Amino acid sequence: MIDSHKEADNLARPFALAATRAPDHPALVFDGEALSYGALLDQVRRAGAGVAALRRDGVPPRVALSLGNHPDLLTLFFGIVAAGGIVGLLDPKWSEAQTATALDTLGPDLHLTTETAAAWIAGQPADWTIPAVDPKTPFLVGFTSGTTGRPKAFIRNQGSWLATLEASRVEFHIGPDDIVLVPGPLVHGLGLYGAVEGLSAGATVRVQPKFDPTDAAAQLADCRVTTLVLVPTMLVGILDAAERDGRRFPALRRVVCSGAKLAPAVHDRLAALCPEAAVLEYYGASELSFVSLRSSREGAPADSVGRPFHGVELSLRDDDGDPVERSRPGTVWVRSGMLSDGYLGTTDGAGYRERDGWGTVGDYGWIDGDGWLRLVGRAGDMVITGGLNVYPAEVEAALRAHPAVAEAVVFGLPDPYWGDALSAVVWWRGAERASLADLRGWCQERLEAYKAPRRVFAAADMPLTGSGKIARADIRERAKAGGLEVVA
Repeated sequence: MIDSHKEADNLARPFALAATRAPDHPALVFDGEALSYGALLDQVRRAGAGVAALRRDGVPPRVALSLGNHPDLLTLFFGIVAAGGIVGLLDPKWSEAQTATALDTLGPDLHLTTETAAAWIAGQPADWTIPAVDPKTPFLVGFTSGTTGRPKAFIRNQGSWLATLEASRVEFHIGPDDIVLVPGPLVHGLGLYGAVEGLSAGATVRVQPKFDPTDAAAQLADCRVTTLVLVPTMLVGILDAAERDGRRFPALRRVVCSGAKLAPAVHDRLAALCPEAAVLEYYGASELSFVSLRSSREGAPADSVGRPFHGVELSLRDDDGDPVERSRPGTVWVRSGMLSDGYLGTTDGAGYRERDGWGTVGDYGWIDGDGWLRLVGRAGDMVITGGLNVYPAEVEAALRAHPAVAEAVVFGLPDPYWGDALSAVVWWRGAERASLADLRGWCQERLEAYKAPRRVFAAADMPLTGSGKIARADIRERAKAGGLEVVA
């Protein structure tokens, strides 16, 4: 396994060390073609030389990348980072207006696309040495949606990701003998970090041109994949494909999942295909990195998001910023070496806040007597119904535990009596169905009575965001417009 990332003087150093130790080892497998660590390091050095030439008066150069899933994106990422530059990740699926807004916020010295990246890399000199970089140097500008619709650009420095690599090394134990499948988009944090983590550990990373659940299931079954990194919706798609085609995942050791909680039925289906694999669900945010971890091997309660991640301290606080007692709800504050440097440019005033070295994105939760963290929602997601506050996350968790429900989204819909009527959209599990009375009774047995949804809709398809999460705003608008089946 690669030496501790704590001692690295450049975020690209762990990858470069892995490449130096095993230059012939496969680093990336993309669309059936393998690229060795030595070949990838040569390309990274070229990219680094080109970025270093952009530096003016000691100011880190900013490079915008509009690339889909391709080895060039990872080549450029490591090259920019190695040169002490700043990567700005732009989703090629964005509209022209979204891209223009992001470019205006970033103000890049160079903008590379799928069409221009390869030629630009090839045109740079290869005899370049990776320098030491101050860990406080910013290296990444990522974009997360704001309440006004204008994307917020969060900033991460090299030291924060070196700390993140060290923390995940302790928790996930990925090493050179691992084969890591990252089927999701690399322009989003989960996919990018999963690939960078694998390459920094000397593992072989497999990337799909675009998410294909049937191909992913085939790779898991036939390519000795040991580690799977993805969001829950993608995992469900892979399980559907595997069960349909009769595939099992004999080499899989760990499933690393984030973005939403896995439904209990997904755990059961996964255990049937790879009973030896650990399921590692982590809760985090782009601005916070890792916050907590729920491992299937640690006996955490099913409705929790686990214990604090390695290197993380948690504090639950009231609206005045004072700590609350154990088992009382409060805003989740985090202290670690993995926090972001805040936002670039103007924002909508919501999202990440920092105070005395502690950070929060406004999530609300509580910690039980055994130290397990439970989330009930985010301040901006709260529904006020009949004058009472309801956080959708806890209602969604209750609905997902119902035998007939595969997935659920909860929100408020305007109502003349309740103000907002607590409403849910469910996706059925197979041919099973449930009535409104059944679902309300199920929730009332597990939650306070007022937290049972008064309206329930059923959806056949599941709209997703670019990162593979459920497009909650879209599904709410469909329910509001009467475009979904009403569950009676």
